[in-house]
Amino acid sequence: MNFNFLFAQQKISDTEKLITIGKIYGFLKYYHPEVGKGKYDWDKEFIKYLPQVLEASDTETLSKIYSNWIDSLGSIEKCKNCDSDKLYFDKNFNLSWTQDSEIFNSELTAKLKYIEENRFQGENFYITAEPVGKIKVTNEPIYQNFSYPSEEYRLLGLFKYWNIIEYFYPYKYLTDQKWDSVLTEMIPKFRSVSNKDEYHSLVKELVAKLDDTHAWISFNGEVPKYLPIKISNIDNKAVVSGFYNDSLAKINNLKLGDVLLKIDEVDIQKETEKKSKYIAGSNANIKIRQTYNEILLGKDSSATLTIERNNLIEKIKVNRYDFDDFKYWDNLTTIKTKSINEIIGYINMASVKGADVSNIFKSFENKKAIIIDLRNYPAFIYKLLSRHLNSEKRDFSKVYSPNMNYPGMFSFKDNLQTGIKNNKNFKGKVILLVNEESISRSEFTVMALQTADNVITIGNQTAGADGDVVVFEYIGGYKTAISGNGIMYPDNTETQRKGIKIDIEIRPTINGLRQGRDEILEKAIEQGSE
Repeated sequence: MNFNFLFAQQKISDTEKLITIGKIYGFLKYYHPEVGKGKYDWDKEFIKYLPQVLEASDTETLSKIYSNWIDSLGSIEKCKNCDSDKLYFDKNFNLSWTQDSEIFNSELTAKLKYIEENRFQGENFYITAEPVGKIKVTNEPIYQNFSYPSEEYRLLGLFKYWNIIEYFYPYKYLTDQKWDSVLTEMIPKFRSVSNKDEYHSLVKELVAKLDDTHAWISFNGEVPKYLPIKISNIDNKAVVSGFYNDSLAKINNLKLGDVLLKIDEVDIQKETEKKSKYIAGSNANIKIRQTYNEILLGKDSSATLTIERNNLIEKIKVNRYDFDDFKYWDNLTTIKTKSINEIIGYINMASVKGADVSNIFKSFENKKAIIIDLRNYPAFIYKLLSRHLNSEKRDFSKVYSPNMNYPGMFSFKDNLQTGIKNNKNFKGKVILLVNEESISRSEFTVMALQTADNVITIGNQTAGADGDVVVFEYIGGYKTAISGNGIMYPDNTETQRKGIKIDIEIRPTINGLRQGRDEILEKAIEQGSE
């Protein structure tokens, strides 16, 4: 009786109460059979119970609210298929909070455990699996005019998103900040945010905490204008490393190796420090680069850049364009392949289609080395290339996907393989080129081509974002995205955040760019000539 009295008297803060309802809301949504069938308007249930939770004076009262809520949802039959002895990828799994005896009484912890052990096994009303394994968010209510919703709906949006990540994001275990602590940090911020712009920034900050280059959120349909340049982070400087359109870059007096210092008198490095927490990126280099790009975007058709060129500071007036004006994807078709010299061939994967592959390898059959450039986004044709590069079929990737019958757990699929038994495969050296522009399908293709008989990978850290992209809506109709499947090497080496394995690391230099050199390609030619 003494213990029960002490438990009943245990005070609990508003943030702690909100953490519990946020977690209970998501747990019941994906675990309780009656909720999972879509029998309840689950958002309305949340809105109904939120005031009661906030009014609860102590932990015992709080537990009774949740017990009564669970009882109102209907009985749960024993599950015949909930065998938890299966082999799962469990690094993202955490239901320990359901047994927290400091917050919940024994009656509630027992009910939550029973629900876990007898969880919903049908097709959930709110979430299903695509054929490739990633999730598809379904049947979520549509909310109009939600640019700055009221507090209870701001919290609902936070909890919806938090639980999708909690149960179905394959890389949750790799984030810098523990996902539990994100909830603790964000609840007070979502409650106190005072206007639309602050709210949108806060949601961006939430998405950025996934540390995923695939992650983004868009709040309006307005398409920004672009400068005709690609930016790299070199020596912690924003450096022009390529062009979306050569002629437009020339018209605007923009050159490779230009160091961008300011845009319209805004200091780019200082702005990067301010904005980086709102930009998603799998690793530091990509995050900085993405932030540079965000700073350079704008609604205005022109801007003034302060640049450093050949040790001189100058200001230049530049124009922004609609991305379509660059005809960028058309320009990529200019070079598919070339002979660098008598012994080395070069393939630009940005331009190669499946129908080209056989002829390319026929034309290079007498070469001693083939350089395959994957500093781009290739067609999905890795199997066609592997037929010519591999002497046998080989594993190249391990894939794990969300388990719909045990949310939070993930299941491994059979290892992906590439190549065929082929005694006539290319016998020379295969050299793969990568950099920060190698993302997702490019990284996946590199992993497949790294199974070639005589292969070497040259370049610098890739984007570290692999696995099919899931696009869904944040409350209010805002499109957002995450990586959907977990990808790693067959030996369990992670690629998310790290990027793919590199044998020889080469980072472009500012001087090299100014001289018009491709230092990664130069190293590849050197290797191919040995």
